[in-house]
Amino acid sequence: MVLQHQAVRLLAVAGLAVALLGGPASAQFAGNSDGFAPDGTPRMQVELSPYVWLPDSNVKISLGPRGNINGDLISGGVDTGVPNSTSLNDTLHPSFMGLGLLRYGPWSAELDLDWVSASGTKEVIGPLGNWRGLTSSVTLFRTAPGVGYEVFKGEVGGIPVTADARVGFAVFSWTEKLTSEIFPTGVNTNGTFVQPWLGTRVSFYPGTDWRIEIGALGQGFGVDNGSWGWGASAMVAYSVTSRMDVTGGFRAINTSRNNPGALGVETRKLDVTSYGPLVGVGFRF
Repeated sequence: MVLQHQAVRLLAVAGLAVALLGGPASAQFAGNSDGFAPDGTPRMQVELSPYVWLPDSNVKISLGPRGNINGDLISGGVDTGVPNSTSLNDTLHPSFMGLGLLRYGPWSAELDLDWVSASGTKEVIGPLGNWRGLTSSVTLFRTAPGVGYEVFKGEVGGIPVTADARVGFAVFSWTEKLTSEIFPTGVNTNGTFVQPWLGTRVSFYPGTDWRIEIGALGQGFGVDNGSWGWGASAMVAYSVTSRMDVTGGFRAINTSRNNPGALGVETRKLDVTSYGPLVGVGFRF
């Protein structure tokens, strides 16, 4: 929780510093000419966008084979709900995220960082028919590098628009843990896995100070024994200075992983869906 508060303070301080030093705002976004100089030749352009995400996280985990206690012997789930001022003090809901984007002409390279941490408790029926609390917690960190190519550059209804096709891979590091009176020592596991992803990004520039960006991706594509996932985002950026913008929007992402054991018996499963608003700042060089 302290880390999240520090991240918010850093965003505020960095944004204020750039706003004071960046000069007046005029023609801040290059429209559909990002990655190109005024004479049309390719040029290097870098965007760094740290932001804080407040997702509602729904998690399903299974760390062992099916048993006879309420269906699954070692399984659990979390549905955190949208964070509020009370829940933020009890459970670590926010995610500190960041996106780095480099453009050169029609080409682009990106690095997306996502961190989700969620926990919750539900009641299960114990061996003697009594109710016991089962606490589930998951931490998931996603590092997703990729490359893109501009497949469309023009106008739609008089508004400059660009569309990029993107491809890459995502590295997931996760930790899962289940504890209860039934399992006093707890059951936990952690590890790393890699999944490919394929997506698109469409940017609209309704004014020199505004950018609307829509993104979508699919990931997994059947690797890890049939695992699939997806992502979607909608963000609006307003240029404050020639080097900084403020961003707000919505993001959703789903990640799943299956790991059956001998004879196809499911021994480990992870399914995380997080969605909610985000706010941040962007820096352009």
